[in-house]
Amino acid sequence: MRTESFRSPVTLEGKHVRLVPLEDSYAERLAPIWANPDVNRYLIGVLPAPAGADLHRMIKLLLERQAVGTDLPFATLRATDLRPIGMTRYLHIDRSNDSVEIGGTWLDPAYWRTPFNTEAKLLMLHHAFEMEEAHRVCLQTDQRNERSQRAIERLGAVREASLRDDRKLNTGGYRSSVFFSIIRPEWPVVKRSLEAKLETPYAGPVQSPPNASVSVPGPSVPSPGGGGSSELPSLSFRPPVLLTGRYVELVPLDRGQVSALAHAGRDPEVWRLLRIGPGRNLSEMTELVEQILEEQRKGAALPFAVLALPDRVPIGMFRFLDIHREDRWVETGTWLDSDYWRTPANTEVKYLGLSYAFDRERAHRVQLRTDFRNVRSQRAIERLGGVSEGMHREHIRLRDGSYRTSIVYSILEGEWPAVKRRLEENLTRPWSGTRPAAPAGATT
Repeated sequence: MRTESFRSPVTLEGKHVRLVPLEDSYAERLAPIWANPDVNRYLIGVLPAPAGADLHRMIKLLLERQAVGTDLPFATLRATDLRPIGMTRYLHIDRSNDSVEIGGTWLDPAYWRTPFNTEAKLLMLHHAFEMEEAHRVCLQTDQRNERSQRAIERLGAVREASLRDDRKLNTGGYRSSVFFSIIRPEWPVVKRSLEAKLETPYAGPVQSPPNASVSVPGPSVPSPGGGGSSELPSLSFRPPVLLTGRYVELVPLDRGQVSALAHAGRDPEVWRLLRIGPGRNLSEMTELVEQILEEQRKGAALPFAVLALPDRVPIGMFRFLDIHREDRWVETGTWLDSDYWRTPANTEVKYLGLSYAFDRERAHRVQLRTDFRNVRSQRAIERLGGVSEGMHREHIRLRDGSYRTSIVYSILEGEWPAVKRRLEENLTRPWSGTRPAAPAGATT
Protein backbone atom coordinates (compact mmCIF):
# COMPACT_ATOMS: atom_id res chain seq x y z
CA MET A 1 0.00 0.00 0.00
CA ARG A 2 1.14 3.54 -0.65
CA THR A 3 1.79 6.11 2.08
CA GLU A 4 -1.20 8.10 0.78
CA SER A 5 -3.54 5.07 0.89
CA PHE A 6 -6.84 5.38 2.75
CA ARG A 7 -6.71 9.17 2.97
CA SER A 8 -9.77 11.44 2.92
CA PRO A 9 -11.74 12.42 0.94
CA VAL A 10 -13.12 9.10 -0.33
CA THR A 11 -16.72 8.57 -1.47
CA LEU A 12 -17.97 5.09 -2.38
CA GLU A 13 -21.20 4.93 -4.39
CA GLY A 14 -23.51 2.00 -5.08
CA LYS A 15 -27.09 1.36 -6.11
CA HIS A 16 -28.41 1.20 -2.55
CA VAL A 17 -25.91 3.10 -0.40
CA ARG A 18 -23.43 5.91 -0.61
CA LEU A 19 -20.51 6.04 1.83
CA VAL A 20 -19.41 9.63 2.26
CA PRO A 21 -16.75 11.32 4.43
CA LEU A 22 -18.02 11.56 7.99
CA GLU A 23 -18.88 15.05 9.23
CA ASP A 24 -20.29 16.39 12.48
CA SER A 25 -23.36 17.59 10.57
CA TYR A 26 -24.62 13.99 10.44
CA ALA A 27 -24.72 13.61 14.23
CA GLU A 28 -28.23 14.97 14.83
CA ARG A 29 -29.84 12.84 12.12
CA LEU A 30 -28.01 9.69 13.22
CA ALA A 31 -28.69 10.15 16.93
CA PRO A 32 -32.18 8.53 16.95
CA ILE A 33 -30.74 5.41 15.32
CA TRP A 34 -27.77 5.27 17.68
CA ALA A 35 -30.13 5.56 20.66
CA ASN A 36 -31.60 2.15 19.82
CA PRO A 37 -30.03 -0.38 22.23
CA ASP A 38 -30.15 -3.07 19.53
CA VAL A 39 -27.80 -0.88 17.49
CA ASN A 40 -25.28 0.13 20.14
CA ARG A 41 -25.32 -2.89 22.47
CA TYR A 42 -21.88 -4.25 21.51
CA LEU A 43 -20.33 -0.97 20.41
CA ILE A 44 -21.12 1.43 23.21
CA GLY A 45 -18.21 0.32 25.37
CA VAL A 46 -15.55 0.43 22.66
CA LEU A 47 -16.35 3.35 20.38
CA PRO A 48 -14.38 6.51 21.24
CA ALA A 49 -16.92 8.47 23.26
CA PRO A 50 -17.75 8.78 26.96
CA ALA A 51 -20.40 6.08 27.57
CA GLY A 52 -20.65 5.89 23.78
CA ALA A 53 -23.67 8.22 23.84
CA ASP A 54 -22.38 11.54 22.49
CA LEU A 55 -22.22 11.29 18.70
CA HIS A 56 -20.72 14.76 18.36
CA ARG A 57 -17.75 13.76 20.53
CA MET A 58 -17.49 10.38 18.85
CA ILE A 59 -17.29 11.98 15.41
CA LYS A 60 -14.76 14.54 16.65
CA LEU A 61 -12.47 11.79 17.92
CA LEU A 62 -12.85 9.74 14.73
CA LEU A 63 -11.92 12.79 12.65
CA GLU A 64 -8.84 13.27 14.85
CA ARG A 65 -7.84 9.70 14.09
CA GLN A 66 -8.45 10.37 10.41
CA ALA A 67 -6.10 13.35 10.61
CA VAL A 68 -3.25 11.20 11.91
CA GLY A 69 -3.92 8.52 9.31
CA THR A 70 -5.12 5.55 11.39
CA ASP A 71 -8.83 5.71 10.50
CA LEU A 72 -11.03 6.69 7.56
CA PRO A 73 -14.67 7.06 8.74
CA PHE A 74 -17.84 7.28 6.65
CA ALA A 75 -21.49 8.17 7.09
CA THR A 76 -23.70 5.55 5.43
CA LEU A 77 -26.43 7.20 3.32
CA ARG A 78 -29.42 5.73 1.54
CA ALA A 79 -28.60 6.36 -2.12
CA THR A 80 -32.11 7.32 -3.25
CA ASP A 81 -32.52 10.31 -0.93
CA LEU A 82 -29.15 10.60 0.90
CA ARG A 83 -30.79 9.90 4.24
CA PRO A 84 -28.15 8.95 6.88
CA ILE A 85 -28.73 5.41 8.15
CA GLY A 86 -25.46 4.52 9.94
CA MET A 87 -21.69 4.78 10.13
CA THR A 88 -18.68 2.62 9.24
CA ARG A 89 -14.94 3.07 8.80
CA TYR A 90 -11.54 1.74 7.89
CA LEU A 91 -9.38 1.54 11.01
CA HIS A 92 -6.02 0.16 12.11
CA ILE A 93 -4.68 1.23 8.73
CA ASP A 94 -1.29 -0.50 8.55
CA ARG A 95 0.38 0.74 5.38
CA SER A 96 3.72 -0.95 6.03
CA ASN A 97 2.03 -4.36 6.20
CA ASP A 98 -0.61 -3.75 3.48
CA SER A 99 -3.39 -4.37 5.98
CA VAL A 100 -6.56 -2.61 7.08
CA GLU A 101 -9.60 -3.34 9.23
CA ILE A 102 -13.24 -2.63 8.43
CA GLY A 103 -15.24 -1.96 11.57
CA GLY A 104 -17.07 0.44 13.85
CA THR A 105 -20.07 -0.38 11.69
CA TRP A 106 -23.60 0.31 12.84
CA LEU A 107 -26.78 0.60 10.83
CA ASP A 108 -30.49 1.27 11.25
CA PRO A 109 -31.95 -2.20 12.05
CA ALA A 110 -34.41 -1.71 9.19
CA TYR A 111 -31.46 -2.33 6.87
CA TRP A 112 -29.88 -5.29 8.62
CA ARG A 113 -29.56 -8.32 6.31
CA THR A 114 -30.55 -6.23 3.28
CA PRO A 115 -28.63 -5.24 0.14
CA PHE A 116 -27.68 -2.00 1.93
CA ASN A 117 -25.35 -3.77 4.34
CA THR A 118 -24.07 -6.19 1.70
CA GLU A 119 -23.33 -3.42 -0.78
CA ALA A 120 -21.56 -1.28 1.81
CA LYS A 121 -19.15 -4.15 2.53
CA LEU A 122 -18.67 -4.81 -1.19
CA LEU A 123 -17.83 -1.15 -1.80
CA MET A 124 -15.33 -1.07 1.07
CA LEU A 125 -13.69 -4.36 0.16
CA HIS A 126 -13.48 -3.35 -3.52
CA HIS A 127 -11.84 -0.07 -2.59
CA ALA A 128 -9.40 -1.76 -0.20
CA PHE A 129 -8.26 -4.53 -2.54
CA GLU A 130 -8.57 -2.94 -5.99
CA MET A 131 -7.93 0.76 -5.37
CA GLU A 132 -5.65 0.76 -2.32
CA GLU A 133 -3.86 -2.54 -3.06
CA ALA A 134 -4.37 -4.01 0.40
CA HIS A 135 -3.21 -7.58 0.93
CA ARG A 136 -5.36 -8.29 4.01
CA VAL A 137 -8.66 -6.93 5.26
CA CYS A 138 -9.54 -7.73 8.86
CA LEU A 139 -12.93 -7.66 10.58
CA GLN A 140 -13.56 -8.23 14.27
CA THR A 141 -16.53 -8.32 16.60
CA ASP A 142 -17.43 -8.87 20.22
CA GLN A 143 -17.34 -12.57 21.12
CA ARG A 144 -20.89 -12.24 22.49
CA ASN A 145 -22.21 -10.82 19.20
CA GLU A 146 -23.15 -14.01 17.39
CA ARG A 147 -25.33 -12.16 14.87
CA SER A 148 -22.34 -10.11 13.75
CA GLN A 149 -20.11 -13.19 13.56
CA ARG A 150 -22.59 -14.96 11.28
CA ALA A 151 -22.84 -11.86 9.09
CA ILE A 152 -19.05 -11.68 8.70
CA GLU A 153 -18.90 -15.38 7.86
CA ARG A 154 -21.57 -14.85 5.18
CA LEU A 155 -19.26 -12.29 3.59
CA GLY A 156 -16.74 -15.08 3.02
CA ALA A 157 -14.24 -14.00 5.69
CA VAL A 158 -12.16 -16.67 7.43
CA ARG A 159 -12.38 -16.97 11.20
CA GLU A 160 -9.01 -16.44 12.91
CA ALA A 161 -7.99 -15.70 16.49
CA SER A 162 -10.26 -15.04 19.45
CA LEU A 163 -8.31 -12.57 21.58
CA ARG A 164 -9.12 -12.72 25.27
CA ASP A 165 -9.82 -9.43 27.05
CA ASP A 166 -8.29 -7.30 24.32
CA ARG A 167 -10.66 -4.31 24.69
CA LYS A 168 -11.29 -2.42 27.92
CA LEU A 169 -14.90 -1.24 27.99
CA ASN A 170 -15.76 2.23 29.22
CA THR A 171 -18.85 0.61 30.75
CA GLY A 172 -16.68 -1.67 32.93
CA GLY A 173 -14.83 -4.93 32.42
CA TYR A 174 -13.26 -6.25 29.24
CA ARG A 175 -14.51 -7.71 26.01
CA SER A 176 -12.97 -10.54 24.01
CA SER A 177 -12.84 -10.13 20.23
CA VAL A 178 -13.25 -12.62 17.39
CA PHE A 179 -11.10 -11.83 14.35
CA PHE A 180 -11.82 -12.65 10.72
CA SER A 181 -9.87 -11.87 7.57
CA ILE A 182 -9.96 -11.87 3.80
CA ILE A 183 -6.62 -11.95 2.00
CA ARG A 184 -5.99 -10.87 -1.56
CA PRO A 185 -6.09 -14.32 -3.25
CA GLU A 186 -9.54 -14.90 -1.70
CA TRP A 187 -10.99 -11.59 -2.85
CA PRO A 188 -12.21 -12.66 -6.35
CA VAL A 189 -14.35 -15.46 -4.88
CA VAL A 190 -15.68 -13.18 -2.12
CA LYS A 191 -16.44 -10.48 -4.67
CA ARG A 192 -18.44 -12.84 -6.92
CA SER A 193 -20.39 -14.11 -3.91
CA LEU A 194 -21.31 -10.59 -2.77
CA GLU A 195 -22.27 -9.55 -6.30
CA ALA A 196 -24.50 -12.63 -6.57
CA LYS A 197 -26.21 -11.75 -3.29
CA LEU A 198 -26.96 -8.27 -4.64
CA GLU A 199 -28.80 -9.76 -7.63
CA THR A 200 -31.53 -11.08 -5.30
CA PRO A 201 -34.70 -8.94 -5.59
CA TYR A 202 -35.12 -6.50 -2.71
CA ALA A 203 -38.59 -5.92 -1.24
CA GLY A 204 -37.76 -2.89 0.89
CA PRO A 205 -36.61 -2.32 4.46
CA VAL A 206 -37.93 -4.44 7.29
CA GLN A 207 -39.92 -2.90 10.13
CA SER A 208 -37.39 -1.24 12.42
CA PRO A 209 -37.77 -1.86 16.17
CA PRO A 210 -38.91 1.29 18.00
CA ASN A 211 -36.04 3.49 19.01
CA ALA A 212 -35.25 3.88 22.70
CA SER A 213 -35.10 7.36 24.15
CA VAL A 214 -31.79 6.65 25.85
CA SER A 215 -28.84 4.45 25.02
CA VAL A 216 -28.61 1.24 27.02
CA PRO A 217 -25.16 -0.34 27.23
CA GLY A 218 -24.57 -4.04 26.79
CA PRO A 219 -23.65 -6.12 29.81
CA SER A 220 -20.35 -5.51 31.50
CA VAL A 221 -17.93 -8.30 30.69
CA PRO A 222 -16.20 -9.94 33.63
CA SER A 223 -12.56 -10.70 33.09
CA PRO A 224 -11.99 -14.47 32.69
CA GLY A 225 -8.44 -13.94 33.91
CA GLY A 226 -9.50 -12.14 37.07
CA GLY A 227 -7.75 -9.05 38.33
CA GLY A 228 -8.96 -5.59 39.21
CA SER A 229 -7.30 -3.13 36.84
CA SER A 230 -10.52 -1.48 35.60
CA GLU A 231 -9.98 1.74 37.58
CA LEU A 232 -6.22 2.06 37.02
CA PRO A 233 -4.67 4.77 34.83
CA SER A 234 -3.45 3.98 31.33
CA LEU A 235 -0.27 1.97 30.97
CA SER A 236 3.03 3.83 30.73
CA PHE A 237 5.84 1.65 29.30
CA ARG A 238 8.05 4.72 28.90
CA PRO A 239 11.85 4.85 29.29
CA PRO A 240 14.04 4.70 31.21
CA VAL A 241 13.47 1.26 32.78
CA LEU A 242 16.17 -1.05 34.20
CA LEU A 243 15.43 -4.69 35.08
CA THR A 244 18.04 -6.83 36.84
CA GLY A 245 18.07 -10.55 37.60
CA ARG A 246 20.59 -13.22 38.53
CA TYR A 247 21.64 -14.14 34.98
CA VAL A 248 20.72 -11.11 32.88
CA GLU A 249 20.09 -7.41 33.05
CA LEU A 250 17.70 -5.56 30.76
CA VAL A 251 18.96 -2.03 30.08
CA PRO A 252 17.64 0.70 27.77
CA LEU A 253 18.65 0.05 24.17
CA ASP A 254 21.13 2.58 22.78
CA ARG A 255 23.38 3.02 19.76
CA GLY A 256 26.54 2.28 21.74
CA GLN A 257 25.51 -1.40 21.94
CA VAL A 258 25.31 -1.95 18.17
CA SER A 259 28.68 -3.64 17.70
CA ALA A 260 28.17 -6.15 20.53
CA LEU A 261 24.60 -6.84 19.42
CA ALA A 262 25.81 -7.51 15.87
CA HIS A 263 28.12 -10.17 17.29
CA ALA A 264 25.23 -11.66 19.29
CA GLY A 265 23.08 -11.79 16.15
CA ARG A 266 25.71 -13.29 13.85
CA ASP A 267 23.93 -16.68 13.57
CA PRO A 268 21.44 -16.52 10.63
CA GLU A 269 19.21 -19.02 12.46
CA VAL A 270 18.36 -16.29 14.99
CA TRP A 271 16.50 -14.30 12.32
CA ARG A 272 15.02 -16.99 10.11
CA LEU A 273 11.46 -16.77 11.47
CA LEU A 274 11.42 -13.31 13.06
CA ARG A 275 9.45 -10.30 11.85
CA ILE A 276 12.37 -7.95 12.53
CA GLY A 277 15.97 -7.88 11.35
CA PRO A 278 18.16 -9.44 10.33
CA GLY A 279 21.03 -8.05 12.39
CA ARG A 280 23.86 -10.36 11.38
CA ASN A 281 26.52 -7.68 10.95
CA LEU A 282 27.27 -4.10 11.92
CA SER A 283 25.37 -2.56 9.00
CA GLU A 284 22.23 -4.60 9.54
CA MET A 285 22.25 -4.16 13.29
CA THR A 286 22.70 -0.39 12.97
CA GLU A 287 19.61 -0.23 10.77
CA LEU A 288 17.63 -2.45 13.15
CA VAL A 289 18.55 -0.44 16.26
CA GLU A 290 17.62 2.83 14.54
CA GLN A 291 14.27 1.37 13.51
CA ILE A 292 13.47 0.18 17.04
CA LEU A 293 14.59 3.46 18.65
CA GLU A 294 12.27 5.31 16.27
CA GLU A 295 9.41 3.09 17.43
CA GLN A 296 10.32 4.01 21.01
CA ARG A 297 10.37 7.72 20.13
CA LYS A 298 6.81 7.39 18.82
CA GLY A 299 5.72 5.61 22.00
CA ALA A 300 5.03 2.36 20.15
CA ALA A 301 7.76 0.27 21.82
CA LEU A 302 9.95 0.03 24.92
CA PRO A 303 13.17 -1.81 23.91
CA PHE A 304 16.00 -3.22 26.00
CA ALA A 305 19.43 -4.68 25.35
CA VAL A 306 19.86 -7.96 27.21
CA LEU A 307 23.18 -8.12 29.07
CA ALA A 308 24.62 -11.41 30.35
CA LEU A 309 25.82 -11.21 33.95
CA PRO A 310 28.30 -10.81 35.52
CA ASP A 311 30.25 -9.42 32.53
CA ARG A 312 27.30 -7.32 31.20
CA VAL A 313 27.94 -8.44 27.62
CA PRO A 314 25.02 -7.70 25.23
CA ILE A 315 23.48 -10.98 24.05
CA GLY A 316 20.21 -9.88 22.48
CA MET A 317 17.12 -7.69 22.74
CA PHE A 318 13.82 -7.72 24.55
CA ARG A 319 11.07 -5.25 23.84
CA PHE A 320 7.51 -4.35 24.62
CA LEU A 321 5.67 -3.51 21.41
CA ASP A 322 2.10 -2.91 20.22
CA ILE A 323 1.46 -1.08 23.48
CA HIS A 324 -2.31 -0.70 23.98
CA ARG A 325 -2.24 1.77 26.85
CA GLU A 326 -5.98 2.37 27.16
CA ASP A 327 -6.86 -1.31 26.84
CA ARG A 328 -4.07 -2.18 29.30
CA TRP A 329 -2.18 -4.77 27.30
CA VAL A 330 1.12 -5.13 25.53
CA GLU A 331 3.02 -7.60 23.36
CA THR A 332 6.54 -8.83 24.03
CA GLY A 333 9.30 -9.86 21.63
CA THR A 334 12.74 -11.38 22.20
CA TRP A 335 15.80 -12.45 20.26
CA LEU A 336 18.98 -13.84 21.82
CA ASP A 337 22.39 -15.06 20.77
CA SER A 338 21.82 -18.73 19.92
CA ASP A 339 24.38 -19.68 22.60
CA TYR A 340 21.76 -18.64 25.18
CA TRP A 341 18.72 -20.46 23.80
CA ARG A 342 17.17 -22.83 26.34
CA THR A 343 19.23 -21.50 29.21
CA PRO A 344 18.24 -19.72 32.45
CA ALA A 345 19.18 -16.46 30.72
CA ASN A 346 16.33 -16.91 28.24
CA THR A 347 13.91 -17.89 31.02
CA GLU A 348 14.92 -14.91 33.14
CA VAL A 349 14.42 -12.47 30.27
CA LYS A 350 10.78 -13.61 30.07
CA TYR A 351 10.45 -13.52 33.86
CA LEU A 352 11.77 -9.97 34.17
CA GLY A 353 9.64 -8.70 31.28
CA LEU A 354 6.42 -10.29 32.50
CA SER A 355 7.08 -9.20 36.10
CA TYR A 356 7.49 -5.62 34.96
CA ALA A 357 4.32 -5.73 32.83
CA PHE A 358 2.07 -7.32 35.46
CA ASP A 359 3.57 -6.28 38.80
CA ARG A 360 4.77 -2.76 38.06
CA GLU A 361 2.67 -1.54 35.12
CA ARG A 362 -0.40 -3.52 36.22
CA ALA A 363 -1.11 -4.71 32.68
CA HIS A 364 -4.24 -6.81 32.25
CA ARG A 365 -2.99 -8.85 29.30
CA VAL A 366 0.38 -9.71 27.76
CA GLN A 367 0.40 -11.02 24.22
CA LEU A 368 3.05 -13.18 22.54
CA ARG A 369 3.11 -14.03 18.85
CA THR A 370 5.33 -16.30 16.84
CA ASP A 371 5.60 -17.46 13.22
CA PHE A 372 3.23 -20.36 12.58
CA ARG A 373 6.22 -22.35 11.24
CA ASN A 374 8.17 -21.88 14.47
CA VAL A 375 7.01 -24.96 16.35
CA ARG A 376 9.84 -24.74 18.89
CA SER A 377 8.82 -21.24 19.86
CA GLN A 378 5.19 -22.29 20.17
CA ARG A 379 6.12 -25.12 22.53
CA ALA A 380 8.29 -22.71 24.55
CA ILE A 381 5.40 -20.23 24.95
CA GLU A 382 3.08 -23.04 25.99
CA ARG A 383 5.59 -24.21 28.61
CA LEU A 384 5.70 -20.62 29.82
CA GLY A 385 1.94 -20.72 30.42
CA GLY A 386 0.72 -18.80 27.37
CA VAL A 387 -2.79 -19.69 26.18
CA SER A 388 -3.20 -20.19 22.42
CA GLU A 389 -5.86 -17.92 20.89
CA GLY A 390 -5.56 -18.83 17.21
CA MET A 391 -3.78 -17.14 14.31
CA HIS A 392 -3.52 -13.92 12.36
CA ARG A 393 -3.13 -14.81 8.69
CA GLU A 394 -0.54 -13.01 6.55
CA HIS A 395 -0.66 -9.87 8.70
CA ILE A 396 3.04 -8.89 8.53
CA ARG A 397 4.89 -8.07 5.32
CA LEU A 398 8.42 -9.46 5.38
CA ARG A 399 11.46 -8.00 3.68
CA ASP A 400 11.27 -10.49 0.80
CA GLY A 401 7.71 -9.38 0.00
CA SER A 402 6.04 -12.45 1.48
CA TYR A 403 3.61 -12.29 4.38
CA ARG A 404 3.90 -13.93 7.77
CA THR A 405 1.12 -15.80 9.57
CA SER A 406 1.41 -15.67 13.37
CA ILE A 407 0.11 -17.84 16.18
CA VAL A 408 -1.24 -15.67 19.01
CA TYR A 409 -0.88 -16.45 22.72
CA SER A 410 -1.75 -14.46 25.83
CA ILE A 411 -1.39 -14.40 29.59
CA LEU A 412 -4.01 -12.53 31.64
CA GLU A 413 -3.32 -10.85 34.96
CA GLY A 414 -5.34 -13.49 36.83
CA GLU A 415 -3.11 -16.19 35.33
CA TRP A 416 0.15 -14.40 36.09
CA PRO A 417 0.65 -15.69 39.67
CA ALA A 418 0.72 -19.32 38.47
CA VAL A 419 2.98 -18.44 35.52
CA LYS A 420 5.28 -16.50 37.86
CA ARG A 421 5.63 -19.43 40.25
CA ARG A 422 6.47 -21.75 37.36
CA LEU A 423 9.16 -19.42 36.06
CA GLU A 424 10.64 -18.95 39.53
CA GLU A 425 10.78 -22.73 39.99
CA ASN A 426 12.55 -23.10 36.64
CA LEU A 427 15.11 -20.48 37.65
CA THR A 428 16.02 -22.40 40.79
CA ARG A 429 17.11 -25.47 38.84
CA PRO A 430 20.87 -26.12 38.56
CA TRP A 431 22.49 -25.02 35.31
CA SER A 432 25.80 -26.32 34.00
CA GLY A 433 26.52 -23.20 31.98
CA THR A 434 27.03 -25.16 28.77
CA ARG A 435 25.38 -24.45 25.46
CA PRO A 436 22.22 -26.56 24.91
CA ALA A 437 22.18 -29.12 22.12
CA ALA A 438 18.82 -28.07 20.63
CA PRO A 439 17.81 -24.41 20.06
CA ALA A 440 14.33 -23.15 20.92
CA GLY A 441 13.90 -20.12 18.67
CA ALA A 442 12.66 -16.66 19.54
CA THR A 443 9.43 -14.71 19.42
CA THR A 444 8.66 -11.31 18.04
